[in-house]
Amino acid sequence: MLPNGLPHSRRLHLKRDFERIIQGGLRYQQSGLVLWTDQSRQAGPARFAVVVSRKLGPAVVRNRTKRILREAFRTIQVRLKPGVDIIVKPQHSENLSKVQAARMALTSLCEQAALLN
Repeated sequence: MLPNGLPHSRRLHLKRDFERIIQGGLRYQQSGLVLWTDQSRQAGPARFAVVVSRKLGPAVVRNRTKRILREAFRTIQVRLKPGVDIIVKPQHSENLSKVQAARMALTSLCEQAALLN
């Protein structure tokens, strides 16, 4: 059985990557979602991370929101340009309670940032 999650190569892990993207990248906001992006890498797969504040709610809500956003990214990752790094921060969990809503919000922000092929 194949795993449906994001592989290690598609996730952002290093603190220096987070700092580079948030401080030096572009910021977009829409429908309760903030997206930071950096396209300085020329090759490799698109990478993704979710940053969630405790203001969003208890741990159950935060973890569910992260799972939903990762699944939304997983479904649109084939449409993204190579070498793109994306960090997403949800501001309201009500807007992202379903994968379809999260996918639409993430796709809309990626279109706004010109990250889609």
